Amino acid sequence: MAKEVGLVRKLGFWHIWAIGVGAVIGDGIFLLIGLGASEGGPVAIVMYLFAGLLFLVVMMALSELAVGMPTAGSFYVWGRRMLGGGYGYVAATAYIAMNFIFLGSVSIAIGLISNWYFQWTASPYVSAIIWALIWLSVVVGIILAGVVITGRAQLALVGILCSIMVIFAISGVASGRMEAANFIPFMPYGMVGAFAALGMGAYAYMGPLTLLTTAGECKKATDLPKGLFWACMTFLIVYFLAQTVLIGLVHYTELGVMESPFTYAATQIWGGAAPAVMNTAAWIAAFTCLVGEVYCGSRLLYGLAEEKGLPSPFAWISRTTRVPWFSILAMYALGIVILVIGNIAVLEDFYVELCMMGCEAGMICWLILLVAAIKYKTMFAKEWQAMAWHLPGRSVLIPLAFVSSGFLLWGLFSADPMSIVYIAVFAGLMILAYFGYARKRLTPKEYL
Repeated sequence: MAKEVGLVRKLGFWHIWAIGVGAVIGDGIFLLIGLGASEGGPVAIVMYLFAGLLFLVVMMALSELAVGMPTAGSFYVWGRRMLGGGYGYVAATAYIAMNFIFLGSVSIAIGLISNWYFQWTASPYVSAIIWALIWLSVVVGIILAGVVITGRAQLALVGILCSIMVIFAISGVASGRMEAANFIPFMPYGMVGAFAALGMGAYAYMGPLTLLTTAGECKKATDLPKGLFWACMTFLIVYFLAQTVLIGLVHYTELGVMESPFTYAATQIWGGAAPAVMNTAAWIAAFTCLVGEVYCGSRLLYGLAEEKGLPSPFAWISRTTRVPWFSILAMYALGIVILVIGNIAVLEDFYVELCMMGCEAGMICWLILLVAAIKYKTMFAKEWQAMAWHLPGRSVLIPLAFVSSGFLLWGLFSADPMSIVYIAVFAGLMILAYFGYARKRLTPKEYL
Protein backbone atom coordinates (compact mmCIF):
# COMPACT_ATOMS: atom_id res chain seq x y z
CA MET A 1 0.00 0.00 0.00
CA ALA A 2 1.24 3.46 -0.84
CA LYS A 3 0.81 6.53 1.23
CA GLU A 4 -2.25 8.72 0.68
CA VAL A 5 -2.86 12.14 2.14
CA GLY A 6 -5.30 12.61 4.96
CA LEU A 7 -7.81 10.68 7.00
CA VAL A 8 -11.56 10.86 6.38
CA ARG A 9 -13.95 12.90 8.54
CA LYS A 10 -16.90 10.56 9.08
CA LEU A 11 -17.33 10.27 12.86
CA GLY A 12 -20.51 11.79 14.28
CA PHE A 13 -21.45 12.72 17.85
CA TRP A 14 -22.62 9.23 18.86
CA HIS A 15 -19.51 7.56 17.46
CA ILE A 16 -17.34 9.99 19.43
CA TRP A 17 -19.41 9.41 22.58
CA ALA A 18 -19.08 5.63 22.21
CA ILE A 19 -15.30 5.77 21.69
CA GLY A 20 -14.99 7.92 24.85
CA VAL A 21 -17.22 5.71 27.01
CA GLY A 22 -15.69 2.49 25.70
CA ALA A 23 -12.17 3.72 26.45
CA VAL A 24 -13.06 4.17 30.14
CA ILE A 25 -15.60 1.46 31.02
CA GLY A 26 -13.13 -1.35 30.53
CA ASP A 27 -11.77 -4.00 32.84
CA GLY A 28 -11.47 -1.34 35.57
CA ILE A 29 -15.16 -1.40 36.40
CA PHE A 30 -15.09 -5.16 37.06
CA LEU A 31 -11.62 -5.50 38.61
CA LEU A 32 -10.82 -2.19 40.29
CA ILE A 33 -14.16 -1.17 41.80
CA GLY A 34 -14.05 -4.08 44.25
CA LEU A 35 -10.35 -3.58 44.93
CA GLY A 36 -10.85 0.13 45.57
CA ALA A 37 -13.63 -0.61 48.05
CA SER A 38 -11.51 -3.21 49.86
CA GLU A 39 -8.67 -0.67 50.17
CA GLY A 40 -10.73 2.33 51.27
CA GLY A 41 -14.10 1.00 52.42
CA PRO A 42 -17.44 2.52 51.33
CA VAL A 43 -15.77 5.94 50.96
CA ALA A 44 -14.43 4.52 47.67
CA ILE A 45 -17.80 5.41 46.14
CA VAL A 46 -17.15 9.09 46.82
CA MET A 47 -13.45 8.90 45.90
CA TYR A 48 -14.19 7.27 42.53
CA LEU A 49 -16.81 9.93 41.83
CA PHE A 50 -14.34 12.63 42.91
CA ALA A 51 -11.64 11.18 40.64
CA GLY A 52 -14.10 11.12 37.73
CA LEU A 53 -15.10 14.75 38.29
CA LEU A 54 -11.44 15.76 38.41
CA PHE A 55 -10.90 14.00 35.09
CA LEU A 56 -13.96 15.73 33.62
CA VAL A 57 -12.52 19.15 34.51
CA VAL A 58 -9.18 18.28 32.90
CA MET A 59 -10.81 16.93 29.75
CA MET A 60 -13.07 19.94 29.27
CA ALA A 61 -10.09 22.26 29.77
CA LEU A 62 -8.37 20.58 26.81
CA SER A 63 -11.39 20.63 24.52
CA GLU A 64 -10.61 24.07 23.08
CA LEU A 65 -7.38 22.69 21.65
CA ALA A 66 -9.33 19.97 19.84
CA VAL A 67 -11.91 22.41 18.45
CA GLY A 68 -9.30 24.95 17.35
CA MET A 69 -6.78 22.42 15.99
CA PRO A 70 -8.70 19.31 14.86
CA THR A 71 -5.87 17.06 13.75
CA ALA A 72 -4.90 13.40 14.15
CA GLY A 73 -1.51 14.45 15.51
CA SER A 74 -3.35 16.39 18.20
CA PHE A 75 -1.15 16.02 21.29
CA TYR A 76 2.11 16.65 19.47
CA VAL A 77 0.72 19.52 17.38
CA TRP A 78 -0.84 21.28 20.37
CA GLY A 79 2.32 21.00 22.46
CA ARG A 80 4.57 21.98 19.57
CA ARG A 81 2.62 25.10 18.59
CA MET A 82 2.34 26.48 22.14
CA LEU A 83 5.47 25.23 23.89
CA GLY A 84 7.92 23.84 21.34
CA GLY A 85 8.67 20.55 19.63
CA GLY A 86 10.22 18.86 22.66
CA TYR A 87 7.14 19.35 24.82
CA GLY A 88 4.83 18.18 22.06
CA TYR A 89 6.97 15.11 21.42
CA VAL A 90 7.03 14.10 25.10
CA ALA A 91 3.26 14.67 25.43
CA ALA A 92 2.48 12.46 22.42
CA THR A 93 4.96 9.68 23.19
CA ALA A 94 3.89 9.59 26.86
CA TYR A 95 0.29 8.96 25.87
CA ILE A 96 1.28 6.42 23.24
CA ALA A 97 3.22 4.57 25.96
CA MET A 98 0.13 4.61 28.18
CA ASN A 99 -1.94 3.21 25.31
CA PHE A 100 0.24 0.21 24.56
CA ILE A 101 0.78 -0.58 28.27
CA PHE A 102 -2.98 -0.57 28.86
CA LEU A 103 -3.46 -2.49 25.61
CA GLY A 104 -1.49 -5.33 27.17
CA SER A 105 -3.30 -5.22 30.51
CA VAL A 106 -6.77 -5.17 28.93
CA SER A 107 -5.75 -8.01 26.58
CA ILE A 108 -4.87 -10.10 29.63
CA ALA A 109 -8.23 -9.23 31.20
CA ILE A 110 -10.29 -10.19 28.15
CA GLY A 111 -8.35 -13.45 27.88
CA LEU A 112 -9.16 -14.41 31.48
CA ILE A 113 -12.81 -13.43 31.03
CA SER A 114 -13.10 -15.51 27.85
CA ASN A 115 -11.92 -18.61 29.72
CA TRP A 116 -15.33 -18.65 31.40
CA TYR A 117 -16.91 -19.57 28.06
CA PHE A 118 -14.30 -22.02 26.82
CA GLN A 119 -10.79 -22.99 27.95
CA TRP A 120 -8.46 -23.94 25.12
CA THR A 121 -5.88 -25.82 27.21
CA ALA A 122 -5.52 -27.41 30.64
CA SER A 123 -3.62 -24.30 31.73
CA PRO A 124 -5.93 -21.30 32.25
CA TYR A 125 -2.99 -18.94 31.69
CA VAL A 126 -2.09 -20.41 28.31
CA SER A 127 -5.76 -20.40 27.33
CA ALA A 128 -6.06 -16.74 28.40
CA ILE A 129 -3.12 -15.82 26.15
CA ILE A 130 -4.74 -17.61 23.21
CA TRP A 131 -8.02 -15.77 23.79
CA ALA A 132 -6.19 -12.45 24.22
CA LEU A 133 -4.42 -12.89 20.88
CA ILE A 134 -7.69 -13.82 19.18
CA TRP A 135 -9.63 -10.80 20.46
CA LEU A 136 -6.77 -8.38 19.94
CA SER A 137 -6.61 -9.60 16.34
CA VAL A 138 -10.37 -9.09 15.91
CA VAL A 139 -10.11 -5.53 17.29
CA VAL A 140 -7.25 -4.71 14.92
CA GLY A 141 -9.27 -6.14 12.03
CA ILE A 142 -12.25 -3.92 12.86
CA ILE A 143 -10.10 -0.79 13.08
CA LEU A 144 -8.33 -1.65 9.81
CA ALA A 145 -11.79 -1.93 8.18
CA GLY A 146 -12.36 1.80 8.57
CA VAL A 147 -13.33 4.49 11.02
CA VAL A 148 -17.09 4.22 10.34
CA ILE A 149 -17.14 0.48 11.05
CA THR A 150 -15.07 1.11 14.18
CA GLY A 151 -17.47 3.80 15.38
CA ARG A 152 -20.57 1.70 14.71
CA ALA A 153 -19.16 -1.40 16.43
CA GLN A 154 -18.14 0.65 19.44
CA LEU A 155 -21.56 2.33 19.63
CA ALA A 156 -23.45 -0.98 19.55
CA LEU A 157 -21.27 -2.63 22.20
CA VAL A 158 -21.21 0.39 24.52
CA GLY A 159 -25.00 0.63 24.30
CA ILE A 160 -25.35 -3.02 25.40
CA LEU A 161 -22.79 -2.61 28.18
CA CYS A 162 -24.37 0.52 29.67
CA SER A 163 -27.80 -1.11 29.52
CA ILE A 164 -26.59 -4.17 31.45
CA MET A 165 -24.94 -2.06 34.17
CA VAL A 166 -27.97 0.22 34.60
CA ILE A 167 -30.29 -2.81 34.78
CA PHE A 168 -27.94 -4.34 37.39
CA ALA A 169 -28.14 -1.16 39.49
CA ILE A 170 -31.94 -0.86 39.23
CA SER A 171 -32.40 -4.57 39.98
CA GLY A 172 -30.10 -4.33 42.99
CA VAL A 173 -32.08 -1.47 44.52
CA ALA A 174 -35.43 -3.12 43.71
CA SER A 175 -34.33 -6.49 45.15
CA GLY A 176 -34.40 -5.22 48.73
CA ARG A 177 -31.16 -7.14 49.43
CA MET A 178 -28.94 -4.09 49.88
CA GLU A 179 -27.78 -3.69 53.49
CA ALA A 180 -27.37 -0.24 55.04
CA ALA A 181 -24.90 -1.79 57.50
CA ASN A 182 -22.49 -2.44 54.61
CA PHE A 183 -21.83 1.32 54.41
CA ILE A 184 -20.82 1.63 58.08
CA PRO A 185 -18.15 2.68 58.96
CA PHE A 186 -17.97 4.79 55.83
CA MET A 187 -14.20 5.46 56.01
CA PRO A 188 -12.77 2.54 58.04
CA TYR A 189 -9.15 3.03 56.93
CA GLY A 190 -9.00 6.82 57.28
CA MET A 191 -7.47 9.17 54.74
CA VAL A 192 -4.78 6.66 53.79
CA GLY A 193 -7.44 4.25 52.56
CA ALA A 194 -9.43 7.05 50.94
CA PHE A 195 -6.43 8.21 48.89
CA ALA A 196 -5.61 4.61 47.96
CA ALA A 197 -9.16 4.39 46.56
CA LEU A 198 -8.60 7.70 44.75
CA GLY A 199 -5.54 6.17 43.09
CA MET A 200 -7.60 3.17 41.97
CA GLY A 201 -10.23 5.56 40.63
CA ALA A 202 -7.56 7.50 38.74
CA TYR A 203 -6.38 4.28 37.08
CA ALA A 204 -9.95 3.33 36.17
CA TYR A 205 -10.64 6.71 34.53
CA MET A 206 -7.43 7.11 32.50
CA GLY A 207 -9.04 6.62 29.09
CA PRO A 208 -11.17 9.69 28.17
CA LEU A 209 -8.37 11.66 26.51
CA THR A 210 -8.57 8.99 23.80
CA LEU A 211 -11.65 10.79 22.55
CA LEU A 212 -9.64 13.90 21.59
CA THR A 213 -7.59 11.85 19.11
CA THR A 214 -10.73 11.55 16.96
CA ALA A 215 -10.22 15.22 16.00
CA GLY A 216 -8.79 14.34 12.58
CA GLU A 217 -11.77 12.13 11.68
CA CYS A 218 -14.84 13.80 13.20
CA LYS A 219 -17.38 15.53 10.93
CA LYS A 220 -17.68 18.60 13.18
CA ALA A 221 -15.02 19.72 15.65
CA THR A 222 -17.78 21.07 17.92
CA ASP A 223 -18.98 17.49 18.47
CA LEU A 224 -15.77 16.82 20.41
CA PRO A 225 -16.52 18.81 23.59
CA LYS A 226 -20.14 17.63 23.50
CA GLY A 227 -19.12 14.01 23.06
CA LEU A 228 -16.46 14.34 25.75
CA PHE A 229 -18.85 15.87 28.30
CA TRP A 230 -21.60 13.31 27.78
CA ALA A 231 -19.14 10.41 27.66
CA CYS A 232 -17.74 11.54 31.02
CA MET A 233 -21.23 11.94 32.49
CA THR A 234 -22.16 8.47 31.25
CA PHE A 235 -19.28 6.60 32.82
CA LEU A 236 -19.51 8.67 36.04
CA ILE A 237 -23.14 7.65 36.47
CA VAL A 238 -22.47 4.01 35.52
CA TYR A 239 -19.52 3.70 37.94
CA PHE A 240 -21.37 5.46 40.78
CA LEU A 241 -24.51 3.33 40.49
CA ALA A 242 -22.63 0.07 40.01
CA GLN A 243 -20.28 0.64 42.94
CA THR A 244 -23.05 1.76 45.30
CA VAL A 245 -25.17 -1.31 44.56
CA LEU A 246 -22.15 -3.63 44.71
CA ILE A 247 -21.16 -2.48 48.22
CA GLY A 248 -24.79 -2.56 49.30
CA LEU A 249 -24.98 -6.23 48.31
CA VAL A 250 -21.47 -7.35 49.33
CA HIS A 251 -19.56 -6.12 52.40
CA TYR A 252 -16.42 -4.24 51.43
CA THR A 253 -14.19 -6.59 53.47
CA GLU A 254 -15.16 -9.45 51.16
CA LEU A 255 -14.56 -7.66 47.87
CA GLY A 256 -10.77 -7.82 47.87
CA VAL A 257 -10.69 -11.63 47.93
CA MET A 258 -13.43 -12.20 45.34
CA GLU A 259 -12.43 -13.11 41.81
CA SER A 260 -15.71 -11.82 40.32
CA PRO A 261 -17.51 -9.53 42.81
CA PHE A 262 -20.08 -8.31 40.29
CA THR A 263 -21.01 -11.86 39.32
CA TYR A 264 -21.46 -12.79 42.98
CA ALA A 265 -23.59 -9.69 43.62
CA ALA A 266 -25.68 -10.23 40.49
CA THR A 267 -26.32 -13.86 41.48
CA GLN A 268 -28.13 -12.60 44.57
CA ILE A 269 -30.47 -10.66 42.28
CA TRP A 270 -30.85 -12.77 39.13
CA GLY A 271 -29.92 -16.24 40.33
CA GLY A 272 -28.33 -18.71 37.91
CA ALA A 273 -28.44 -16.36 34.90
CA ALA A 274 -26.11 -13.85 36.58
CA PRO A 275 -22.71 -15.36 35.61
CA ALA A 276 -23.54 -15.38 31.90
CA VAL A 277 -24.89 -11.82 31.93
CA MET A 278 -22.07 -10.27 33.99
CA ASN A 279 -19.29 -12.12 32.19
CA THR A 280 -20.76 -10.88 28.92
CA ALA A 281 -20.75 -7.33 30.28
CA ALA A 282 -17.14 -7.73 31.45
CA TRP A 283 -16.13 -9.08 28.05
CA ILE A 284 -17.79 -6.18 26.22
CA ALA A 285 -16.10 -3.70 28.58
CA ALA A 286 -12.67 -5.14 27.89
CA PHE A 287 -13.30 -5.37 24.13
CA THR A 288 -14.43 -1.73 23.79
CA CYS A 289 -11.45 -0.63 25.86
CA LEU A 290 -9.14 -2.50 23.47
CA VAL A 291 -10.73 -0.62 20.57
CA GLY A 292 -10.01 2.70 22.29
CA GLU A 293 -6.38 1.87 23.03
CA VAL A 294 -5.54 0.68 19.49
CA TYR A 295 -7.43 3.57 17.89
CA CYS A 296 -5.84 6.28 20.04
CA GLY A 297 -2.28 4.96 19.87
CA SER A 298 -2.38 4.47 16.12
CA ARG A 299 -3.63 8.02 15.49
CA LEU A 300 -0.93 9.56 17.66
CA LEU A 301 1.75 7.48 15.92
CA TYR A 302 0.35 8.61 12.57
CA GLY A 303 0.33 12.26 13.64
CA LEU A 304 3.95 12.16 14.78
CA ALA A 305 5.02 10.49 11.54
CA GLU A 306 3.19 13.15 9.52
CA GLU A 307 5.70 15.67 10.88
CA LYS A 308 8.66 13.27 10.48
CA GLY A 309 8.97 12.58 14.22
CA LEU A 310 8.75 8.85 13.44
CA PRO A 311 9.81 6.86 10.34
CA SER A 312 7.57 7.46 7.33
CA PRO A 313 5.78 4.05 7.34
CA PHE A 314 3.83 5.14 10.43
CA ALA A 315 2.11 7.74 8.23
CA TRP A 316 1.05 5.30 5.50
CA ILE A 317 -2.68 5.40 4.76
CA SER A 318 -4.71 2.55 3.27
CA ARG A 319 -6.03 3.39 -0.21
CA THR A 320 -9.37 1.71 0.45
CA THR A 321 -10.24 2.29 4.12
CA ARG A 322 -8.20 5.48 4.65
CA VAL A 323 -6.79 4.42 8.01
CA PRO A 324 -3.13 4.50 9.17
CA TRP A 325 -2.66 0.77 8.68
CA PHE A 326 1.02 0.58 9.59
CA SER A 327 0.49 2.44 12.87
CA ILE A 328 -2.45 0.15 13.69
CA LEU A 329 -0.28 -2.92 13.11
CA ALA A 330 2.48 -1.34 15.21
CA MET A 331 0.05 -1.02 18.14
CA TYR A 332 -0.91 -4.66 17.55
CA ALA A 333 2.73 -5.75 17.81
CA LEU A 334 3.38 -3.64 20.91
CA GLY A 335 0.24 -5.00 22.56
CA ILE A 336 1.45 -8.57 22.02
CA VAL A 337 4.82 -7.73 23.60
CA ILE A 338 3.19 -6.27 26.72
CA LEU A 339 0.74 -9.18 26.84
CA VAL A 340 3.66 -11.65 26.94
CA ILE A 341 5.47 -9.65 29.63
CA GLY A 342 2.32 -9.60 31.75
CA ASN A 343 2.09 -13.39 31.65
CA ILE A 344 5.69 -14.11 32.71
CA ALA A 345 5.55 -14.90 36.42
CA VAL A 346 9.01 -13.52 37.28
CA LEU A 347 8.04 -10.19 35.72
CA GLU A 348 4.74 -9.85 37.61
CA ASP A 349 5.94 -7.09 39.94
CA PHE A 350 7.56 -5.25 37.05
CA TYR A 351 4.31 -5.45 35.11
CA VAL A 352 2.34 -3.89 37.99
CA GLU A 353 4.87 -1.04 38.11
CA LEU A 354 4.59 -0.72 34.33
CA CYS A 355 0.82 -0.21 34.61
CA MET A 356 1.26 2.50 37.26
CA MET A 357 3.90 4.14 35.07
CA GLY A 358 1.39 4.11 32.23
CA CYS A 359 -1.05 6.13 34.33
CA GLU A 360 1.63 8.64 35.26
CA ALA A 361 2.82 8.91 31.65
CA GLY A 362 -0.74 9.91 30.78
CA MET A 363 -0.62 12.56 33.50
CA ILE A 364 2.61 14.02 32.08
CA CYS A 365 0.81 14.40 28.75
CA TRP A 366 -2.14 16.13 30.41
CA LEU A 367 0.01 18.62 32.32
CA ILE A 368 1.87 19.63 29.15
CA LEU A 369 -1.40 20.06 27.26
CA LEU A 370 -2.97 22.08 30.08
CA VAL A 371 -0.12 24.59 29.80
CA ALA A 372 -0.72 24.63 26.03
CA ALA A 373 -4.44 25.28 26.64
CA ILE A 374 -3.62 28.33 28.77
CA LYS A 375 -1.29 29.77 26.14
CA TYR A 376 -3.55 29.11 23.15
CA LYS A 377 -5.79 32.12 23.75
CA THR A 378 -2.91 34.57 24.03
CA MET A 379 -0.54 33.16 21.40
CA PHE A 380 -3.17 32.75 18.67
CA ALA A 381 -5.81 35.27 19.72
CA LYS A 382 -7.49 35.64 16.29
CA GLU A 383 -7.59 31.91 15.74
CA TRP A 384 -9.03 31.38 19.22
CA GLN A 385 -11.69 34.06 18.71
CA ALA A 386 -12.78 32.48 15.43
CA MET A 387 -13.50 29.09 17.00
CA ALA A 388 -17.09 27.82 16.93
CA TRP A 389 -16.94 26.77 20.59
CA HIS A 390 -15.26 28.20 23.70
CA LEU A 391 -14.87 26.67 27.14
CA PRO A 392 -17.46 28.16 29.54
CA GLY A 393 -15.85 29.53 32.70
CA ARG A 394 -12.39 29.20 31.16
CA SER A 395 -10.63 31.41 33.71
CA VAL A 396 -11.85 29.14 36.52
CA LEU A 397 -11.88 25.71 34.89
CA ILE A 398 -8.32 25.67 33.53
CA PRO A 399 -6.67 26.54 36.90
CA LEU A 400 -9.03 24.03 38.51
CA ALA A 401 -7.80 21.45 36.00
CA PHE A 402 -4.24 21.93 37.29
CA VAL A 403 -5.41 21.41 40.86
CA SER A 404 -7.32 18.32 39.72
CA SER A 405 -4.20 16.91 38.08
CA GLY A 406 -2.28 17.45 41.31
CA PHE A 407 -4.87 15.48 43.30
CA LEU A 408 -4.83 12.67 40.75
CA LEU A 409 -1.04 12.45 40.75
CA TRP A 410 -1.04 12.41 44.54
CA GLY A 411 -3.50 9.54 44.48
CA LEU A 412 -1.37 7.57 42.01
CA PHE A 413 1.89 8.16 43.88
CA SER A 414 0.20 7.33 47.19
CA ALA A 415 -0.83 3.96 45.78
CA ASP A 416 2.74 3.24 44.57
CA PRO A 417 5.53 5.63 45.71
CA MET A 418 8.22 3.72 43.78
CA SER A 419 6.51 4.58 40.52
CA ILE A 420 7.96 8.11 40.87
CA VAL A 421 11.37 6.66 40.04
CA TYR A 422 10.08 4.75 37.03
CA ILE A 423 8.23 7.70 35.57
CA ALA A 424 11.32 9.91 36.00
CA VAL A 425 13.38 7.36 34.07
CA PHE A 426 10.68 7.13 31.39
CA ALA A 427 10.53 10.93 30.98
CA GLY A 428 14.32 11.00 30.63
CA LEU A 429 14.20 8.38 27.88
CA MET A 430 11.54 10.36 25.98
CA ILE A 431 13.68 13.50 26.16
CA LEU A 432 16.70 11.56 24.90
CA ALA A 433 14.60 10.17 22.02
CA TYR A 434 13.57 13.70 21.06
CA PHE A 435 17.07 15.15 21.06
CA GLY A 436 18.71 11.99 19.67
CA TYR A 437 16.29 11.25 16.85
CA ALA A 438 13.25 13.46 16.37
CA ARG A 439 14.53 17.03 16.79
CA LYS A 440 16.60 17.12 13.62
CA ARG A 441 13.93 15.37 11.56
CA LEU A 442 10.67 17.03 12.66
CA THR A 443 9.11 19.12 9.90
CA PRO A 444 6.14 21.15 11.21
CA LYS A 445 3.08 21.13 8.93
CA GLU A 446 -0.15 23.08 8.83
CA TYR A 447 -2.52 21.61 11.41
CA LEU A 448 -5.73 21.98 9.36
